[in-house]
Order: sequence, then C-alpha cells, then structure tokens
Amino acid sequence: KKQKTKPPILKSGALCSSMAGEPSEAELVQIANNFLLNAPPGEFLEVVTDVRALLPRESMLNSTAAKTFREYNCDQMVQVDVPDGSHKVLITQHGEVREGEYLDPVGHQIVKFDHIKQEVQGAHPISGELDSDMEPARAAFEKQALAYCTEHYPFGTTTVYSNKAENAIIICLAAAKYNPNNYWNGRWRSVWKIQLAKSGNMNLTGRIRVQVHYYEDGNVQLHSDTTKKVTAPAAADPATAATNAMKAILKSEQAFQQAVDTSYTTMGETSFKALRRALPITHQKINWNLIRSYRLGSEVGSS
Repeated sequence: KKQKTKPPILKSGALCSSMAGEPSEAELVQIANNFLLNAPPGEFLEVVTDVRALLPRESMLNSTAAKTFREYNCDQMVQVDVPDGSHKVLITQHGEVREGEYLDPVGHQIVKFDHIKQEVQGAHPISGELDSDMEPARAAFEKQALAYCTEHYPFGTTTVYSNKAENAIIICLAAAKYNPNNYWNGRWRSVWKIQLAKSGNMNLTGRIRVQVHYYEDGNVQLHSDTTKKVTAPAAADPATAATNAMKAILKSEQAFQQAVDTSYTTMGETSFKALRRALPITHQKINWNLIRSYRLGSEVGSS
C-alpha cells in the first residue's frame, strides 16, 4: 500500500503553533504555499491534500492556489501529452505565451494547460509566436536536442525556444520517473541557454537540477542544483552550430552525473559508515560461516 508523503509537520494545528505568537492568516498561507512549492516530484497533489488538512480552514489556499500551482508546474517543467497524443511538451516559463497557454514548437501549436486540474484542455495553431528570423536556428537546435533526449533520457522530454532579444536558443529538458510501489520518485531538469555567434565560440550557460524522494520507512530527499558554463565552436550553419552545442552539453551533463556517482561512493565509504558501528556491541566480527554450520546441523538433527 502506498504511503502518503507528509511534509515535516504531522499534527493538526502544527502550522498555527510553529511560530511565536498567533500567526496571521496571510502568514499561514505563506507557510503552506512554501510546503507546496517544495513538494517532491509526482507527489504535489498529495502534499496539497495534507497541507489543507493542517490549516484551520481548507479554503484558505483557494485565493493563492492558481498562482502556486502555476509556479510549481513551470518550475518543475512538467511533461504533458499534447491533445492528439503524438508527443509530449514541457510546461515552462520560457514557453508561456499567455496565462495558461504554452508554446509547443514541435506541434506548431499553443497548448492550453489547466494548472489546477493538472491537465491539457486543448490547443490552437501558432500565429506569430515563433520568430521567423530565429526559426532556422531554433529548428536546427530542436532536431539535435530531440535526438539527444531520445538517446540519453528514456523518460525525458525536451522543448526548444528562441529569444531574439538576446540572440539565444533555450533548450529545456526534463525527465521524470515515478515508482510509488517502491516508495521513490525523481526528476531531472536542465535548462541551457546558448548565445549564438557566427564565429569564434558560443557561450553556453546551463542549470542542472535533480530531485529524488525515497520514503520507505523514512523520508530521504536528494536536491542537487548546479550551474555550468561551457563553450562550443560557433558556425554560420545552424545545423553545425547545433551539433557543436549538443556535444558540449553532453560532455557537461555526463560529467555532472559522474560527479554525483562519485559523491555517493565517497559518502558510502565515509559519511554513512560514521553513522553505524564498525563492530557489533560485542566488539567482535560475526562469524557467518560458523552460524551457517550451526543452522545446517540443526536442520540435519531435526530431520
């Protein structure tokens, strides 16, 4: 049976007693929204239900729900299916053209997303939202980004935008996997801004975030947030520039993943070992071979 994810407050009224004096309703709502915005991947609605139960009135969140839900979904870059189910698109601040409407460059459409219901409610064709001057470069980067995502992120989705004012391409990539039956969920998010150039090098700035929640008989979360700055050879040809940029992104993200793996290995050999006894309370190592022989002798004697 799936265990509900609980915020670090477990008793009714805890929000009221967590501050010195009597908090105002606005302060309670601010605290509650902070819990919501820090909900683990795939568990947002569960946290909403639990936080509402902790408030004096469940309706207290109604006035801020739309803003909080939108902020959470955009920050998490949630992956949603387009209306015809042909592909997925990311809900991000970079793709928001109007409130509740998000750019889907792959499908050449604007997707309508209901943040409260957490679902796509329709779409309509693009009409000027993609800049014609930037489109050749954006399309070239999109082609390379889709191939990269397919190869390296089996559960991933990428959406590529352009920013004419900054002469830049923005690549958003998110990959989530939920496994509540085994009490864990996780999401990878990376955003890369590529400053285009005709010659020399392109400057790439990336932000990589990883969030994992493991909650079987406990509550352990991994939060990793890092910024990367790399360069890639520029090219007048958009396809060549896109290929060069994706090679630099691949190298940077692989280095990040290797660093996380190394960190876990180091923690296992140092930090985690310090949390447990090196020897049992008898200060002697357990002779497992001897115990096994005792068990075998017992089984033979009883047969």
